Amino acid sequence: MYCVYFSVVCDVDIQYYPFDEQTCTITYYVSDETKRTVVLDHYQTVDMSEYSENSAWTISSTIRRRYLLYNTYNIDIEFKLQRRANFTTFTLIMPLLMLAFLNICIFLVPIGSGEKGSFSITIFLSYGIFVTIISDTLPHNSLQVSFFVLFIVILLILSVISVFYTIVQAKLVSSIGDKECPWTFLRPKKKKPVTGDEDELESVSDGKGKKEFLADVGGNEKGEKTGFDDDEWQDDVYTWSMFLEKLDTYFFVIFFILIVLTTAVFFAVLLGNTSGLADPQAAPPVTTTVAP
Repeated sequence: MYCVYFSVVCDVDIQYYPFDEQTCTITYYVSDETKRTVVLDHYQTVDMSEYSENSAWTISSTIRRRYLLYNTYNIDIEFKLQRRANFTTFTLIMPLLMLAFLNICIFLVPIGSGEKGSFSITIFLSYGIFVTIISDTLPHNSLQVSFFVLFIVILLILSVISVFYTIVQAKLVSSIGDKECPWTFLRPKKKKPVTGDEDELESVSDGKGKKEFLADVGGNEKGEKTGFDDDEWQDDVYTWSMFLEKLDTYFFVIFFILIVLTTAVFFAVLLGNTSGLADPQAAPPVTTTVAP
């Protein structure tokens, strides 16, 4: 009995990397023969007794079938290979998620701190290193684009936006940080001071304008307030630095929601493609079909 060893090369679909499942088909046939001269048959099951476990792949199922093509028998042995994703999960995906949540911490660094810009650029360079590692790991294939690469690109775009925002923010703070900001929609609301129960408000008219006096019950004047400035109770000047500091909080919330949604969609798409590990011996019965 002769043993024959075959070295088989199969096409790889990297779209769902690292939770991808590859299909490799081996076809047996006898050339220049017909079904009358050679009857090619196969076993009821694929013998996996000499199969040795692989550290990167596992065989999830095997399918075999016999069919007629060009008046000769052909036998297809189809192997479904499932990638072991534990190594990639702990060495690439988990550090990427940690970097993603570190990226949004840029908006928690105070504006006056000189480390905000360097921190954002460091996160951006870390993404660049991961892109280099992924490009060396994945096969050079332009037919399919991996969802994992798209996930990294989205995180890289968010990092670029945060770096750009940090640079613009530093420029605004250094140039007009102490000036009054006309945009007050992010300004926190303050309550007007309320006088005690013993005070009452008296108003008099001097012919030029209306003046208001705070007086106690006994009639003693305590202070004067003109009736022209309604917002005088807000004695703090709302500067551009205050506006940008408040804007950091909104950007933190927005980036946090974007990263959570992107991560959830990424894992939903990739894990939805996995069919689980099946028994390689649990294959359908042998069938013989006729192909045109």
